Amino acid sequence: MEKTKVTTVAAVVAAIVGSLCCIGPVAVVVIGVGSIGAFSVFWEYRPYLIGLTAVLLPLAFYLTYRKREVICEDGTCKIESASKGNKFTVWFAAALAGIAIAFPFFNLTNTTSAQAMLLQDSAVRPGISRVVLEIEGMDCKGCAKGLEATLGNVKGVKKAAIAFEQGRAVIEYDSSKVKPDQLVASVDESGFKAKISSMGRKEKQQ
Repeated sequence: MEKTKVTTVAAVVAAIVGSLCCIGPVAVVVIGVGSIGAFSVFWEYRPYLIGLTAVLLPLAFYLTYRKREVICEDGTCKIESASKGNKFTVWFAAALAGIAIAFPFFNLTNTTSAQAMLLQDSAVRPGISRVVLEIEGMDCKGCAKGLEATLGNVKGVKKAAIAFEQGRAVIEYDSSKVKPDQLVASVDESGFKAKISSMGRKEKQQ
């Protein structure tokens, strides 16, 4: 039974670690401590860790559901299978591992909002400016979500939205409180790379 537990836990840990590149930035947003870009290193090892999970989970199921011959004190023997609790644990672990592996594909960002901000000039209120940043280093939508929250917390930023597929951040800000270069620096400090897009800034002063 110890082998089953070790195998099950190892499978879940491998799945979670393999997805830390995307789970980590979201966790940082929730906790409010750490660099979201620091988790991108796990992306390189993700295929290997998912492969390890794919090996360990079936092994955990095999160890759980196989029939065991148990020798009793009186010399007789009987066939036993794992308890319902152990079976529930391995199925729960499989579900948890599945969620962890699928996490990078969850739709976590405001891509629609980012596109709308680009198209609707009227969305810029008096005294508010808009800048588009080109972002490098985002591996998945988890990274984008973390960066979106980071930019949204910068003093003077009114709204920030990330279009992950386009690698862009669209930011509306109070130009009297923050400048585009400071927004670029904020992205760089998060562990990614940013530059002001050739799409430029859109400002509306009324």
